[in-house]
Amino acid sequence: MALTDAQLAQYLDEGYLAVDDLLPASAFDLLIAELEANIDVRARELAAQGKLDDLGAGLTYSQRLAHLCAGVADDESRGELWRVGHGKHHKTAGMFAVWTHPELVDVAEQVLGPEILAHPQYNIRAKLPNQQETVVPWHQDLGYLQRDADETFMLNFWIPLVDAPMETGAMQVIPGSHRWEVLPHEQVNGYHGVKEENLPPHEVIDCPLPLGGALLIQSRTMHRSVPNTSNVIRWSLDLRYCDRRKPTGRADVPGFVVRSAQAPEAVTRDWRDWAALFAEGAETR
Repeated sequence: MALTDAQLAQYLDEGYLAVDDLLPASAFDLLIAELEANIDVRARELAAQGKLDDLGAGLTYSQRLAHLCAGVADDESRGELWRVGHGKHHKTAGMFAVWTHPELVDVAEQVLGPEILAHPQYNIRAKLPNQQETVVPWHQDLGYLQRDADETFMLNFWIPLVDAPMETGAMQVIPGSHRWEVLPHEQVNGYHGVKEENLPPHEVIDCPLPLGGALLIQSRTMHRSVPNTSNVIRWSLDLRYCDRRKPTGRADVPGFVVRSAQAPEAVTRDWRDWAALFAEGAETR
């Protein structure tokens, strides 16, 4: 689905755009099945070790991981279980299928042109109910990158894998903040962020989205998530694209080419080729 002229203008002028129907829900089926299978394996391992009594059979994808984490007695095992569904280590067929989905890549070409890299900085997020650890403060994505990428235009997608009303911990943005400089970031509740009192005057926009929707921001756009006060998990993806010829700010981590008019042979067409870019045990930041 291409952006309309009005949508593209809003994205470029205000630094954000929320689209309710960018992808079909079926685009996430393989990724969700992989996540469910991985969580089930780890849960059964913990049960075999006597650390988990109830496997949560019959609970939905939006409920089960939270139920399992609540049932594990020790913090270390709970953290390991949660991270099965959270982080940067999912280099799988399902992740690749979403990242290379034509609807996303077509929008990326509208914004960036035909030389498109899947940026190395990405995340799956499993935001559990009432989990302070996943309440991310105000920040610009460039605050997490090396300064060589300051002039690289990046198209950043926040994509929920479930319906994400605000009570699930959805995103907020500051319109127009893409015109700000990269503000100094400091440790705020365990993240690189910017304290509210250090922000210029601003307004805040809530960005709830249904499954199939996406929030598009720029790498200087100030954004944050709010607490998840619901009883379900707010599953989501952070995916980014940039011109393949530009610095990514993560020179030590490879991205992969998803489209190229100049060098079509450089396009990565199989998820295993993406995974092969990483040596066994290599950094997956």
